[in-house]
Amino acid sequence: MDGAKMGTLSLQDYITFVGKSTLPRILQICSGVYFQGSVYEVSGSEVCLSTGDLVKIIGIEPQSVTCEDTITKETSELPLDYKGRFRIIPEDVPFSSIGDMVELIPNETGADDTFSFTCHHKLVLQGCALLPNEPVGLLSVENPDGEGEGLALCRLIGREGEEAAQEVLVPLSVHGEFYECESSHDYTVREIVGTPRLQQRHYRRVETSRGGGPLRLRPVHCVQAIMHLRNNVVQFPSSLEVDVVDVTERSGDVVFVTPLTLPEVAARPADAFPVVAEILEVPESARLLFRCRWFPSLRPGQLLVLHGAADSALLLASSSKGNKERRHFLLSRRYGGFFRRRPRTFGSAYELYAASCRADPLPPGLTVTVATLWDTSADGLASLSVGDELEVLRRGKVEAGCHDDGSRPEEAEVLVCRRTSEADEEDDDEEEGGDGEEGRRGEESKEVNLPLYLQAQFVEKLADAKKRYSLVELGDRFPLPLDVKAVRRDPALESDPLPALSSLQLEEAVSEPTVVASLLEEPHVLFELPLRWVTMSVSFTDDPLPWPEGPPPDRRWETVTEVTDQFYFEFRKLANQDVGAPPPRPPKRMVTTKKAAQAPPASCSNQPPPRPAAPSLTQSLDKLTLGPHWPDKSLPPTPPTEISDETPPVLPRKPRSTSTSTARPNMYVKTPKRNKKKENEDSDHDYEDVSEIVKKAQESIKFY
Repeated sequence: MDGAKMGTLSLQDYITFVGKSTLPRILQICSGVYFQGSVYEVSGSEVCLSTGDLVKIIGIEPQSVTCEDTITKETSELPLDYKGRFRIIPEDVPFSSIGDMVELIPNETGADDTFSFTCHHKLVLQGCALLPNEPVGLLSVENPDGEGEGLALCRLIGREGEEAAQEVLVPLSVHGEFYECESSHDYTVREIVGTPRLQQRHYRRVETSRGGGPLRLRPVHCVQAIMHLRNNVVQFPSSLEVDVVDVTERSGDVVFVTPLTLPEVAARPADAFPVVAEILEVPESARLLFRCRWFPSLRPGQLLVLHGAADSALLLASSSKGNKERRHFLLSRRYGGFFRRRPRTFGSAYELYAASCRADPLPPGLTVTVATLWDTSADGLASLSVGDELEVLRRGKVEAGCHDDGSRPEEAEVLVCRRTSEADEEDDDEEEGGDGEEGRRGEESKEVNLPLYLQAQFVEKLADAKKRYSLVELGDRFPLPLDVKAVRRDPALESDPLPALSSLQLEEAVSEPTVVASLLEEPHVLFELPLRWVTMSVSFTDDPLPWPEGPPPDRRWETVTEVTDQFYFEFRKLANQDVGAPPPRPPKRMVTTKKAAQAPPASCSNQPPPRPAAPSLTQSLDKLTLGPHWPDKSLPPTPPTEISDETPPVLPRKPRSTSTSTARPNMYVKTPKRNKKKENEDSDHDYEDVSEIVKKAQESIKFY
C-alpha cells in the first residue's frame, strides 16, 4: 500500500499497512497524544518524538501481536509462534453491491481461503438464476482499475452436479443485499501478520472454552529509523501512541544521514577511500568476541578513518593447553616476529598416519621418537622400545596372527614405518673373538608394521628445531596445525603478547574480507574489521582527513588480534561445516577370546613355547556362564554309568552336649575345673610339705 495516499494515521496503523518494499519512507509527527513531544527509552537509547519532527523509516521487523477484545477492551500480547488458531468473524452489516464487498473485504488471487457471500433475494447472474441465501464464492476481481466496468469471478458452491463448479462473471455494480458467509478456514498468528487483508478483520479463538467478544489482532513491529538532525539509528516499537503522515514526496530536499553496514562500505569503489566515518551503532554481541586494544574504542559517535576493503590472510592461533587460561589470536601474515618449530606429540599410530597425510610428500617424511614401551607376540607386528626412531612411510594391510590361543591370522590395517634403533654395546670382557669382532654394531634400520589401533606416545623429531621462521614461511612450508614458539616480537607492536607464551599452535589459515580502519586520533595505526564477525553501521561525514594533503603517513599494522573463547568456538564450528564429514575413526583392536581346541598350527611349531602368563580380565570374564561365548562352553561332566547297590555308610551321630550354652568357648582362656579329690578337712594346717615341692620341681626340669 502506498503510504503517501493514507493521510494521517496512527503509527501502528501506518506501519501495519505500509509495504516493506517501499522503504525508506519519511514521516512527519502530527499532533496527537504527545503534543509537545515525548522521550522514550527503548533498549537503552532515548527516542524523542516531537510534533513536526521528521523521521526516516529504514526498516521494520515484526515482533509480536496485540490481541484486543473489542467489547471489554482488554489487551494481551501474543508471540509470533503462538500455537492457538483463529477464525474470521463475518461482518454483520449488509453490503449494497458487490463492489462494496470487494473494497471493504479485499480478496487475494490464488488464496486458499476464498471469500463467500449470500444474497437475501433472487438474483440473475449471467443467465443463471441465484436463489435466495444461496452461497457464492468470490474467486478474483478482473480489470478493476482498467477501462470498462470491473467484473467479479464467482463460483456457485451451493449446488450439486454439473452446476457445482460453474463459474460466472458478475459486474461489480450489481446491487442487492449481500452478506458475508462464515469461513471454516483457521489462521495462525504468523499468517495474519504476513497478510495485509487479514489484519483488518475480527477473529474468534478456535477450540477454546473461554468466552469474550470479537478479537482484533494488530502486529507490533520494531521500527528502525533515522531522526532528522541526528546521526544515530534509533529503534522503537510501532505501538507508540503518536500520529504520523507520510511526506516522502514533499521532502526530497531534506538531508538524512545514510547508515552503511560494513559489507556496504566494502562494496564502495576504491576511489571513495580514505574517508572519515562516524560509528552509528555497534551491537553488544560484538563486544563478546574481541579482547584487543582498539576494540573498546568502537562505540557510537567515534570517528574512524576508513582506508578501504581488503581480503586479509589470517591465521587462527591458540596457546598451549597447559596454561590456566587458554588464549586465542587472529594473526595477520604481516606479523613481523619470528618463530621456532616445536615438536608435536601423538598418542596413537592413527594420529601419526593423519599427521603424515598432511606432511611434505618429499623425503624425509614425518619422523618421531617412541616414548613408551609396547610389546606384542603376533606375527607381522613389531614391538617398540623407548628411544626408537620411526619414519612414517605408508599405510598397508598385513596378516597378523599366530596368537598364543592358536587362533588364525587376521588381516589388520597397519602403519608401515622405518625403524632406526641403536644396537647394544658388547662388553669387552665377555668378548672371545678379540679384535676380530666389532664392539659396536651401529644403527639398525628396517621396516616395521604398527597396528593403527596402537595406543602409545610419540614425539616428533625436528631437524630444524633451532631455525627461525616468519609467519609467512610457516604458512607456506608446513601443514597446519603446527606447534611453534615466538622467539622475537613484532617491532611494530607496542605490546606483543606472543613471546610471553610457552607454546603456540597455529590451527587454521583463512581468508577474511575486511575493512581497513584506524581511529581518528591515531590515523597511522591500522586494524582490520572482519565483515563476518563485526556488525556495525557507520555514516560518511564531511570532516577532513587528519593529515595534510598528500600521501598518508607511515602505517603501522595491528597484526595480533586477541579473541574470546566464544569467537574461537564459533569460528571452529564454521570451519568444520566447510570441511564436511569428519575423518573416519581409527580401527579398533580385534580381541579374540575363543580358544581353539586343537594344537597351534605348524607354522608356529618352530618357535619356543611361550611363557605362561596370567589370564587377562577379559578371558576370566569369558569363563563365566553368562559370558559372550557361553553357548560354546563345555557342558558339566555326566554322572558315572556304574551304580553300586551298596548303601552309603552311616555316619556316627554327634554326642549330645549337656551344656545349654550356645556361645563359642574361648580357646585362649582355660576353663576352670573342679578338683576330684577332696582335701582332708581334719588337717592341722594348710601348708604344703617341703619334700613334695622339691619333688615336683625335679620332675618339671627338662634336660637338654
